[in-house]
Amino acid sequence: MHTYMKAIGFSKKESQAELEALVKESVIQSDSVQKIAKPNGNIFVEYQKSYGENFGVIVRGEEDSNGTFHIGTYFPYLKSSFEEGVSEEEIFIHKKVDSDAYTGMCDDNHLGVSLIFYLQNIENNIKAGDIGVTVNNGKIKLTSLSSSGKIILPTQKRIYSHIASKIDNAVKNQMMDDAKNGDMEALDYLAMNDMDKNASLMERIKHEDLFSIVETTFIPYGSESDLYVVLGNIISSRQLQNKVTGELVWVMKIVCNDITFETVINSEDLMGFPSPGMRFKGIVWMQGELETVEKKP
Repeated sequence: MHTYMKAIGFSKKESQAELEALVKESVIQSDSVQKIAKPNGNIFVEYQKSYGENFGVIVRGEEDSNGTFHIGTYFPYLKSSFEEGVSEEEIFIHKKVDSDAYTGMCDDNHLGVSLIFYLQNIENNIKAGDIGVTVNNGKIKLTSLSSSGKIILPTQKRIYSHIASKIDNAVKNQMMDDAKNGDMEALDYLAMNDMDKNASLMERIKHEDLFSIVETTFIPYGSESDLYVVLGNIISSRQLQNKVTGELVWVMKIVCNDITFETVINSEDLMGFPSPGMRFKGIVWMQGELETVEKKP
C-alpha cells in the first residue's frame, strides 16, 4: 500500500523515515478520530487526515491502558464523491491475519470474476469482533488508487450500441443467476454464447487492433487479491492538489464492465489527458466503503 502513497501526491515520501514522519503528522494533526472498545478489552483507534478533496491517510492501531497509541497499519484513501454504489446480494468480509485490515469479496456478474476490495470502514466489524462475516443486501461505493496509467482512444460505436449492450448484459446476468441456481438450459446458453463470441473475436483479431475490439476489461493483477488491471470509459475527471506537497493528482470517474468507480492517480504517473469520452488503462488498488442492510455470521 506504500506504493500508492504517491497516488495522492506523496511521490517524494520514499524512505521509511519520511513515511513514519507522515504517519506521525496524520495522527497529531488528524481531522477526525474514532475510538472503539474491542471485545478483548483493548481500544481500537482510527485517525483520519485529509490532504485534499476526498483523499488522505488513515492510521489505525490500539491504545493501551496508559493512553499510548500503538500504530498497527496505515494507508492512503480516496472517498467516493457520488451517491450511487454497486448493490450486491452477498458480500463476504475477511480480516487480515497481521492487522486490523479487512477485505470484502463478492461475485459480480458484470465482471466475470470475484470482486475483492480493501474495506475502508471497519467499525462494525471491530465492535462485533468478527473474523469473517457475510453481509446481505449491501451497497459498495468503490474507489481506487492507481500507480500508473495511460489514456487511450475510445472504440468506434455504432448508433444505439450502448442500448444493445445493456440489453445483452441484462440477459447474460439473468442467465448467470439461473445457472447458479442449477438451470442447465441457462448454463448451455452461456457456454454456446461464449463459443460464438470467441469465434467472432478470433476472426476480428486478424484485421483489427485489440483495443478496438475490447472496450473495457477488469483483470486481477499480480499476487495481491485487491489489485487489478482495468480498461474503462472516463465519464468525468478533475485535477486536484495535495495541500501539503502541492503535487497535482487526477481523479477520474470510470465505468468498466458496467461497474462505476473513481480512481486517483498522480499527474506524473498518467500518460495523456483524461478527457470524458476517452479511456483509462492502468493498474489500480481497489477500495470500497460498505453500506449494509443486514449482516449474519
